Amino acid sequence: MEDKEPKTPAEAGTETPETQAQPEAQAQEPEAQAVESVQSEAAEAPVQAEPEAEMTMEQALQEAESRLGAKVRRGQVIKGRVVFVGSEGVAVDVGAKVEGIIPFNQLTEEPLSEEELKNMLKPGDEVEVYVVRVDLPNNVIILSKKRAEADKAWRKIVELYEKGEPVEVVVREKVRGGLVAYLEGVRAFIPASQVDIKRVADLEEFVGKTIPVKITELSRKKGRVILSRRVLLEEDQKKKRAEVLERLEPGAEVEGKVVEVTDFGAFVNLGAIDGLIHRSELSWGRFEHPREVVKVGDVVKAKVLSVDRERERVNLSIKALTPDPWQTAAEKYEVGQRIKGKVVGLTPFGAFVEIEPGLEGLIHVTEMSWTKRPRHPSDVLKEGEEVEAVVLRIDPEQRRLSLGLRQTLPDPWKELPEKYPPGTVVKGKITGVTDFGVFVEIEDGIEGLVHISELDYEHIENPAEKFKKGEELEVVVLNIDATDQRVSLSRKRLLPPPVPTEDEEREKKRRPRQKKAKGKRPPQRGPRRDRDLPGIATAQGADLGSFVGGESNTSVKLGDLYGDLLADLGLEEEGEPEAEAASEASEG
Repeated sequence: MEDKEPKTPAEAGTETPETQAQPEAQAQEPEAQAVESVQSEAAEAPVQAEPEAEMTMEQALQEAESRLGAKVRRGQVIKGRVVFVGSEGVAVDVGAKVEGIIPFNQLTEEPLSEEELKNMLKPGDEVEVYVVRVDLPNNVIILSKKRAEADKAWRKIVELYEKGEPVEVVVREKVRGGLVAYLEGVRAFIPASQVDIKRVADLEEFVGKTIPVKITELSRKKGRVILSRRVLLEEDQKKKRAEVLERLEPGAEVEGKVVEVTDFGAFVNLGAIDGLIHRSELSWGRFEHPREVVKVGDVVKAKVLSVDRERERVNLSIKALTPDPWQTAAEKYEVGQRIKGKVVGLTPFGAFVEIEPGLEGLIHVTEMSWTKRPRHPSDVLKEGEEVEAVVLRIDPEQRRLSLGLRQTLPDPWKELPEKYPPGTVVKGKITGVTDFGVFVEIEDGIEGLVHISELDYEHIENPAEKFKKGEELEVVVLNIDATDQRVSLSRKRLLPPPVPTEDEEREKKRRPRQKKAKGKRPPQRGPRRDRDLPGIATAQGADLGSFVGGESNTSVKLGDLYGDLLADLGLEEEGEPEAEAASEASEG
């Protein structure tokens, strides 16, 4: 017999009295054939040995016709009693004038053989059926057992959906995008995203297993049932999270496993909830990425900083369980102490050195060398390098520690005044030319300034025109200030003074003398007296050539040299009163 009915419970459940619009002619012929076949078989059936116990088909039809007023409508789910099992179906008394027929293909969804189908029901069995078609004038009533079961299953599924109750199903197979299970005999689908809270790589492991699920979407018209295991897991997890959050309090110590490490911190599983350890709370020390401190799978102890029960957030700290190194820094380290550390950072203004985790000091760029100022700290130190430094200043309240690198080496400026006393002639390379003078390196890293007034007797408007960087220049040391680290040099002092012209001599004589101020020593006339000027070591009667080691052929007394210099500047030397009186008498 050709199967004209839906083959699945889901499809069966979609049909209602309003939606079953099959043409009568389409189903009449096979249904009539089934009825005629069953009725003919009933008429031809041999008489039973005990007619009182068994009823013939004819007697059953007559009894059914006698039941006046009984009405059977399409779409009903009713109960009946099996009266006969034929070759095409099963005759069932449903209280109408004629028996209804259940075709074999409407008995069950299971793929059974014909013999097994015939043995499913026996005369006298009570069965619940779904009325598929009613045609009393033609003595035709078509019934379906599997559709009755499907209708019953759908009613149960709708009830479960409305109540929101979880159910257990057996996963039958894995399909594209999820899993298939049967709920009350109705095919249902579990999307892959609803199998677990986290993505499952292989769904095959769920096939054949019984899992709890919840109906999340239902459409009987479309025969659609969507299940979710994830919803139940999330509900259970939410309850457990609430319990954990209720127990947690700020200040409590907890232990958990690191489940994720990100750029901004690490997540630690505390059971039903994950707590965040921000990167600033991982360690007192410095690091580039949190992975340098913790790794996934590590079991760590932490302190609860805060609990937000509404947003379900817990902030943790590992470093809060260890003392702040700055609290004991003043006790451990003192000014002048030599310490060792590791360079952990370089900036344009200095280098940061980690003495211990969380305790860093700064070596300023000016404290890296006695004689040179590097353009960048990387010219002296490299990141990751172990260095020795001296504690210059420590301020635990401000969390500042100043270190010095040059203090670990001898200070060359302390020995410089003895090494180069004023009047020492040296040669060095020009390291810089400016508008106010020329810088000359007298030894490695130590530079002195030749002021523009000490370059030559003649005024030099632009030093860059006469002096070039890298040239050698012979100069004389005027003064060394070891405290301020300054060296004053002169080139002019090594040059012979220019011979004054007659006009200059006359102008000098005509220049009016300054009157003696009260309380001041009267000017002295007569032979000049050698003077000791700042920055120049002089000797009475010693010529310049002998003073500088005999390298110069010029024989000039230092006193005369500076006396001329002062005269050129318009200054008069002070002398004794007697010398001034003698000079006035000679002029008179």
